Amino acid sequence: MLKNKSKDLSIVENTWKFDDNVANLFDKHVRQSIPHYDELQNYLASIAEWYLKDNSLIYDLGCSTGETAIKLTKLSIDTKFSLFGYDQNKKMIELAKKKIKKIKKKGKISIQFKKKDILKVKKFKKANLFYSVLLFPFLEFKEKNLLLRKISSSLEHDGALICVDKIRSTNSNFEDIFNQLYIDFKVRQKLSHEEIIKKAKSLRSSMYLMSEKQIIDLLKKNGFKNFEIFFRCFNFIGYIATKN
Repeated sequence: MLKNKSKDLSIVENTWKFDDNVANLFDKHVRQSIPHYDELQNYLASIAEWYLKDNSLIYDLGCSTGETAIKLTKLSIDTKFSLFGYDQNKKMIELAKKKIKKIKKKGKISIQFKKKDILKVKKFKKANLFYSVLLFPFLEFKEKNLLLRKISSSLEHDGALICVDKIRSTNSNFEDIFNQLYIDFKVRQKLSHEEIIKKAKSLRSSMYLMSEKQIIDLLKKNGFKNFEIFFRCFNFIGYIATKN
């Protein structure tokens, strides 16, 4: 990594990996890289209220440092639920556990963060809600398909999948517009052009984007009947999908 006073993650030269260095700087970096990141977290948590019945089970897939789980603990609801947060990076899990210890949780809430490779989980327990924040862009098509199949088979009939994803525009002109607007956003976050270029290079072989239509088709293939976008900015979307 090149020396830089900001020590930002976007100057990584090699293929992007969620290693310990990424974990240590993740919370700052993600806010510099994802438009309206904090609002997205709030939206996701608020939508989750509709699926948090008593004794609900929730899975946070790719939980990173536990930001979204903490949002759920701050909801103004009196509901007993359990949450499992999975991430394959040990440092991310350590940071998530430290955060949650500092949060005054209600007695009815149980949150456990575990180091797990989500793709190697054979079967999830029956759950009311699955959610992920920018996990799917880093999965290949066959991996997305396999994970959605497992989620669908484990989701209660009245449950939901909530995702924040990055997509590819079907129109090349729109793709150019959104990509350039996204660069403008990063510059406003005080990232240098060198940092932006190096981050883009590092993602060349680790990000697998689909169009909105491709995502819908894949969801339908795996048993989801309803799909709705609740957020969009450039090529970032937040969506909810249900089987009924």
